[in-house]
Amino acid sequence: MTEVSIEKLTKSYGNARAVNAISMKIAEGEFISLLGPSGCGKTTTLKMIAGFEDVTEGAIRFDGQDVVNTPAEKRDIGMVFQNYALFPHMTVEQNLAFGLEMRKVPKPQMRERIAKVLDMVQLKGYEARYPRQLSGGQQQRVALARALVIEPKILLLDEPLANLDAKLREEMRVFIRDLQRRVGITTVYVTHDQAEAMTMSDRVVVMFGGRIAQIGSPTDIYERPENHEVAEFVGQVNLVEAKVESVGEGTATVTSPLGNFILPTKISVKPGNMVSLALRPEAIELSMATAGQPAATVLASYYSGALMDYRLKLDNGDELHAQTFPVNRFAEGDRVALHAPAERFWLVGVAQ
Repeated sequence: MTEVSIEKLTKSYGNARAVNAISMKIAEGEFISLLGPSGCGKTTTLKMIAGFEDVTEGAIRFDGQDVVNTPAEKRDIGMVFQNYALFPHMTVEQNLAFGLEMRKVPKPQMRERIAKVLDMVQLKGYEARYPRQLSGGQQQRVALARALVIEPKILLLDEPLANLDAKLREEMRVFIRDLQRRVGITTVYVTHDQAEAMTMSDRVVVMFGGRIAQIGSPTDIYERPENHEVAEFVGQVNLVEAKVESVGEGTATVTSPLGNFILPTKISVKPGNMVSLALRPEAIELSMATAGQPAATVLASYYSGALMDYRLKLDNGDELHAQTFPVNRFAEGDRVALHAPAERFWLVGVAQ
């Protein structure tokens, strides 16, 4: 297993910076996802780690050794592409053998490694088939097997599930994560799909405009985003204006249309600052309004089977989104009271 260290990594195209001085450490055996919208720099970062893109500035270290000037073929990485990149004129066995032949692995060892990895990806018995004779999920598993059969130090995956249908994507998420845990290989995974990043990763790196906005566990990214961009990009969120009344040691007391709260904060605020109070829709519970409670008017309701979706309007004009189990249902125009535990609120910065 290999530790990867990225230090002030930068990629420029003329005056434009696709990746802007990012730094992170990836532990041995860790599964880390680079998550962000198109054009955020995640794929460019992956290609620099692989050696497919030149580095403008910065360092990429594998176990402490800088590999910026090491050719891709000597970095000992396994790469899985979005389009699988299988050789159509070769059988499954020949596709897997190609990388081993390039490395001059002896024939007996080659057969042993191919058999082992095909068993690993549950494709034993498919050796003689061509890619056109396989389903999309099977082709993806062959691509994984081809990356793993060379026994690389690091596994890199560039949106590998983008071409699969929704059901198969979900199955492959579980398969890839389980396989990575069994193999124990350090893995960097690029995706724009939040569900993939959240369900598969030990940590998620959220990127915007070539910069890292936040690095954290899926729980941290979802429940404690550090700024507006991350809060609004990952899942759905309500942002309500609040006023800072006082500041303590790592806490802030705020007043808002949803109530008054003492909340932990990592951001620098002062009394009198207007901030954004954030709350996920599923954290809100609803009941019929009574006097003295924070209340809202139901603008619309949508039944989705497992959940009811509500669009609500506070008395100050702010709109909220709530998701509840369809036990007690409310109709358009109903006045409802809002309930949410204080620990489900957080501050994401001075309101813009």
